[in-house]
Amino acid sequence: MKNILSCLTLACGLLASLPACAAPACDDPRPLRFALTPFKNPAAQLVQYQPLIRQLEKALERRVEVIPSPSYSTAIEGLLGESIDLAELGPASYAIAVSRGARITPFATFSSVNRSSPETAASYHSLLLVRRERGIDKLEQLRGSTLGLTDPASTSGAILPRQAIARQTGMPAEAYFKRITFSGSHDRSIEAVQKGLVDAVFVASSVFDEALRQGKVKPDELQLIWQSPPIPYDPFVLRDRLCPALVAKIRQVFLGDTTPLAGMLQELKARGFVPASDEHYREIRNLFANPR
Repeated sequence: MKNILSCLTLACGLLASLPACAAPACDDPRPLRFALTPFKNPAAQLVQYQPLIRQLEKALERRVEVIPSPSYSTAIEGLLGESIDLAELGPASYAIAVSRGARITPFATFSSVNRSSPETAASYHSLLLVRRERGIDKLEQLRGSTLGLTDPASTSGAILPRQAIARQTGMPAEAYFKRITFSGSHDRSIEAVQKGLVDAVFVASSVFDEALRQGKVKPDELQLIWQSPPIPYDPFVLRDRLCPALVAKIRQVFLGDTTPLAGMLQELKARGFVPASDEHYREIRNLFANPR
């Protein structure tokens, strides 16, 4: 018995001395956990992305679990805690996640069919909109009004608008406007200004264009009074610990033959996907280089 115990002790000691064998070198999650940030109504967004989800499941031979993300912060926390493997983020939420230490890599983004030059094929704008009947045509006329933003971590719905307000008025947004509210998504912000719940809103041009195409906004209903410089389209990101073989298959779904996604891309008014890297978001990341 003593010899047996000695052998067991020796065996345990040898196993303990081999930590590399005890931990996997990479992650191969089943199911793959996919988070979508709330650019629009979550239920409608999920339906719209079903072709992509089905194609991922087919290529990866596993279920893809869509993780609810009621806010940009939820997706960021999921990436930090490694409870999300694949995510579509806004440029600012990507920058925030990286500044907080998230180990993620952008690999793809949408390319719009509405852009004529390669330089702007993967960009959109932040728009400041008011009801046309108000007769307002510049930001200076909105002092003391109510403003609708989307989410504190939204690039076009909060981050860049706050900078524009401070730059053009010399005042922070909270001091310039009587009240600021957050809607949670761009489509809800559009509805808020339509219904007169707020006097003005900042939204993404891509969502506003879609609302016009779908007839949710009449062509002469809202007035554009400010537009940002081009913003790079939203990055799709992957956790760095995912196994290389899995990453290669995911990249192939986005950047390979997208014929199975033709219907989805047409609905989104996108030409397809193009490669993305951290360099595409360098200017946005610089805003968060020294987080407060």
